[in-house]
Amino acid sequence: MLLEYNLAGLNAINFDKGCYVSQELIARTHHRGVIHTHLLPIRFLDHVGKVVEQKVAPGTEVIDTESGKKAGKVTTALGCRGMGVLRLEQAFKGSGTLTIEGQEGDVRVEAIRPQWWPAEWFQEHQQNPAAA
Repeated sequence: MLLEYNLAGLNAINFDKGCYVSQELIARTHHRGVIHTHLLPIRFLDHVGKVVEQKVAPGTEVIDTESGKKAGKVTTALGCRGMGVLRLEQAFKGSGTLTIEGQEGDVRVEAIRPQWWPAEWFQEHQQNPAAA
């Protein structure tokens, strides 16, 4: 979805004019402000906080070990970094509870808040103000 991939924050969507496929759905979702997941830069770490290289594949599920629920999915991975679509309330809890599902060894996922993000996207989740 366009809003999950941060296109509103990049001013790539005009909510006042134009006509495009699914415009009404996107405008309604934007104005209600109920976007739970966003594309985020992520880093892969071991249990002591060292970076982990080449252990995560795209499409891998990210789990919140505290709740046992799915927190999102890795969309791209290269070395110790990647991109993932994650639920914000789980990504920025600050407790380091995100892990890779079914991974041998403990691979934690750390979400990174982009500096260009609009402040209102992050206000509810400011316990871990990590910036890229």
